[in-house]
Amino acid sequence: MQEVSRYKLSSILATLAVILIVTVCLLLARWQWLRGENKESLLKQEQAHLAAPRSDLRKFLVTSPDLLHSAKIKVVGHFVQGNIWFLDNKVIEGQTGYDVVTLFDANNLNGMLLVNLGFVAAPASRTLPLLNLPDEQIELNLQIKSKDIQGFTLASQPAMDINQPNLLQYIDLSYFLNITGLSIYPFLTYQVGTQAVVGQPHYQAVVMSPQKHQAYALQWLLIGISAAAIGYFMLKKKEETQ
Repeated sequence: MQEVSRYKLSSILATLAVILIVTVCLLLARWQWLRGENKESLLKQEQAHLAAPRSDLRKFLVTSPDLLHSAKIKVVGHFVQGNIWFLDNKVIEGQTGYDVVTLFDANNLNGMLLVNLGFVAAPASRTLPLLNLPDEQIELNLQIKSKDIQGFTLASQPAMDINQPNLLQYIDLSYFLNITGLSIYPFLTYQVGTQAVVGQPHYQAVVMSPQKHQAYALQWLLIGISAAAIGYFMLKKKEETQ
């Protein structure tokens, strides 16, 4: 009787373990598939923006921010001097450093553009770099990011070092509005292309292709099916030996 109870308990635990493994695999498969669909949507949105005529940039930028995501624009204007921030914890090609964030006053627009000018390496002492923005009028190629601007962070506020108020842990649009008192468009832009102003542009709206996400989804699905099949045959064999 004790042996039978022990057998039943082990069978139940084994079944629960298989169910758990299969469920996790199916959830991961679904997550990767949805990410692939999201990346596909972003690429289509980017292509639609490239194909759309851009006769009036000021009118275009008052569109809903979500619809502007991944759009590329070309602007001419001046940097707002005295406004430089450093976004912490960036690693590019094995180097640690910061992304340089500033404000750009583009000609014929109704507000300032918040611009990420790319990566600069951290000095050996981990102090903030000393940078000078160009005074003259300049042309920038930018790509808009209006979704998930903050990204993952454990910080409770954008600037947490009172000794370095321009060192940021994450991007919060309301923070820039409050400390500058300027009118700023409700999205972040990234400098794109190879022509660096002060930092190394590195932004990519889509890092992993939709096809790769779909391949990962298929991989997790097959792992889940395999786990279910192995679990089934193991339990069946165990029953036959009892």
